[in-house]
Amino acid sequence: MYLRIGQLLLLSAVLFLSPSLPVPKYESVLAAPDANDSSENQWTLRYTPSEDRVTRAKLEPETGAYLGAYVLQDDFIGQSMDRFNETTGRTHASFFKYVGYGKPFPVQWVRDVVKAGAFPHIAWEPNEGLDKVKDDGYLRRFARQAKASGVPILLRFASEMNGNWTAYSGNPELYKEKWRLVHDVFEQEAPDTAMLWSVLAMPEKPMADYYPGDDYVDWVGVNIYSVRYHNGDRNYAAHQEDPLDLLNAVYNRYSRTKPIAVSEFGASHYSATDGKTDVAFAAAKLKRFYGSLEQLYPRVKAVYYFDVNNTTAFNPARRVNDYSITGQQTLLDTYKEATASDYYGARAASASDIAVKVNHGDTRRRESYTFRGKLFESNGVVYADTSFFIDYLGLRLTRLPQGNNGSDGKERVIVERKKGHETIAVTTEVMRRSVEAGYNNSQGAAIRRKLQAIAVLETVRALGYEAAVVDTDIRIEE
Repeated sequence: MYLRIGQLLLLSAVLFLSPSLPVPKYESVLAAPDANDSSENQWTLRYTPSEDRVTRAKLEPETGAYLGAYVLQDDFIGQSMDRFNETTGRTHASFFKYVGYGKPFPVQWVRDVVKAGAFPHIAWEPNEGLDKVKDDGYLRRFARQAKASGVPILLRFASEMNGNWTAYSGNPELYKEKWRLVHDVFEQEAPDTAMLWSVLAMPEKPMADYYPGDDYVDWVGVNIYSVRYHNGDRNYAAHQEDPLDLLNAVYNRYSRTKPIAVSEFGASHYSATDGKTDVAFAAAKLKRFYGSLEQLYPRVKAVYYFDVNNTTAFNPARRVNDYSITGQQTLLDTYKEATASDYYGARAASASDIAVKVNHGDTRRRESYTFRGKLFESNGVVYADTSFFIDYLGLRLTRLPQGNNGSDGKERVIVERKKGHETIAVTTEVMRRSVEAGYNNSQGAAIRRKLQAIAVLETVRALGYEAAVVDTDIRIEE
């Protein structure tokens, strides 16, 4: 935000400075949130560029999203991908498997995935630490076997590094060094492999420190779980969390340049914390999440359901929640209904097609980008964090130095847009506000995001964009 703004040159006040924008009020169309939703509002900014010639990422579908799952711990269906498809009534485009770093490439499992009509997603975890990750025979052999499989692979290396529970967290610089090493080896040995960088939805603060950079990442992912209690603690309630709120941090930061994968999603219908079954809770979360992505988060291009009963896990520490859906008809019906849209019908191209796209480039259709969560309404005006204007619209923001903000002492910025050979600039007031992130800390206090925000409609219209309010959407076009 202002770390970036501060690097910009202050524009000449004589040349660019226009009077502060008036902030007219309009009738609030703020929708009442669902009782299970904790966000302060449900506003969505929807931006559609006139031209968006962005090269589609490896394995990114032309339209819609891949429907995926993890089924290797579901004994109810014999850990079978085919039976999962039959039981859910959905043909899944992808399945994933955990593989410890140092273990062999899962040749037979990849064949089984292909036989089930899907492509493999491998969660490759250096559970003995990052020092084991080297440019050696093991890494090269794993990559060569990936290429020899003849199918496109989504490779999720060292995920959930933003927490403190993995053997590869705690050292962001070393993490990025090893990630880039793995990326470079696969570019040489298996260039059709798509690299997926994935975090857990919380904590948010460390995420950016571990990001290897756009040149080393094909997809960005996030793992999201809807539970009634966090960490098996009855005093750490989580039933009020909206799973969409848990997507916002990753989606807002990375979806403008990368396709987003929900690399794991689970909704618990049983908690060992209180020994209670609550199928209605899980059904509501499933419906809310899968039923909302197409409209609210169109840059989500893959979603993997975590079909696991963790209460029977080998590790006693994990015996807390049951996320499985195959033994609960209500959840099967909800899942089937929530994924009925053609949006979830994306299929992977062949490896040869992927190679063409990698080598020659393939541009995507005109696409809309959405921004949620870092917004608020004040006196009938909707404000958005400055990151939207910088990262989504590509605008230049320059904060006026202290003493140049006018007699009222309010903080202001110059917002500048390049439009052809023309430069349009306006000044507008900055509103500092904290908004709920959608989840609490272990003491029950709401986690809040600090925003530096400016009025949306008034700013974009003054800069020459078309903008309209439709229900709880603010739609912006060039």
